[in-house]
Amino acid sequence: MPKDKVRVGFIGCGGISGAHLPHLSKWDDVELVAFCDIVVERAKKRSEEYGGGNVYDDAATMLKKEQLDAAYILIPTYAHGAPERACIEAGVHFLVEKPLGLYPDDLRKLSKEVTASGLIASAGFMNRYRKSVNRVRELLKGDTGILLDGGWIGGPPLQREGDYFANNPIGLWWPVKEKSGGQMVEQVIHTVDLARYLMGEVVEVFAFAARGFNQKLPNLVSNYNLDDAMVMSLQFESGAVGNIMSCCAAQQGGGIFLNIWASKHTAKFTDWAHHVQIYRQGEPGTEEIRGDIEDIFAKEDRAFIDAVKSGDASGILCPYADGVRSTLVALAGNESVETGKPVRVRYE
Repeated sequence: MPKDKVRVGFIGCGGISGAHLPHLSKWDDVELVAFCDIVVERAKKRSEEYGGGNVYDDAATMLKKEQLDAAYILIPTYAHGAPERACIEAGVHFLVEKPLGLYPDDLRKLSKEVTASGLIASAGFMNRYRKSVNRVRELLKGDTGILLDGGWIGGPPLQREGDYFANNPIGLWWPVKEKSGGQMVEQVIHTVDLARYLMGEVVEVFAFAARGFNQKLPNLVSNYNLDDAMVMSLQFESGAVGNIMSCCAAQQGGGIFLNIWASKHTAKFTDWAHHVQIYRQGEPGTEEIRGDIEDIFAKEDRAFIDAVKSGDASGILCPYADGVRSTLVALAGNESVETGKPVRVRYE
């Protein structure tokens, strides 16, 4: 029988929680009952802002004490594993923000554990819910993509006023490759996921990295040890090929883009919202679709909450196991950089 209200707890109350909490707190069928963060002041702040739920500094304790229907796992890349397994033990459905972890062997193992649990588990790849993305996906079902080119081009984390990484808690771990996985894993994984969503499974990658350029900057954050840029070539199961680029060294003229060429269609996505222009063989002009900006996280969350209420997970466009597969592709890029060799992506 469908639930009238979904009792939700938050594991991690940092910046990304602000993308989910504003609309969840307004929905009549959601009750925010608990907030957890290892920095308990952050949990207290979110509780005060969104209804006064109970506060914890340990996820396992929260899951044992509260009668939750669902949890949001919003934590740094390196911290995954224990919270997901605590949800499995407690029988609590969960949505987990990307990326899903750093360690391929454990990710493969955890994916099997989640599947075996029967829990509803959603991976936070919100771009799959965009109108523009799904329009192109539908077109490519009848006209397979042949070539993909995409990237996220941004600047370095700098010790200066207003810099996001230097002045927010994310700066403690994002610039450290051993903690974040690097830009390709932590950020550009959105493009990696769309490559799979639109073009099919990736079977092999080959990647190169550029290093040492940002180290010349006098105001680079002190803990930075990322690749300044990376290019990762992809071989798809279909025989198609692609290239995805990451860069955190460009202080001017960056941006997000994704281009796909098929036999009869070309799709060109731009910006974080993934606005798209679609070109068709033999037709003048283009079809233009503006990407969702304000409501994209709400769409993703609505699909998850509805699934928990009904027990029907068919509306979730990126189940946990599929999100793991995207993460494994990005991690294979890191492996290729370190070994200097192509890497077959092992999903099982």
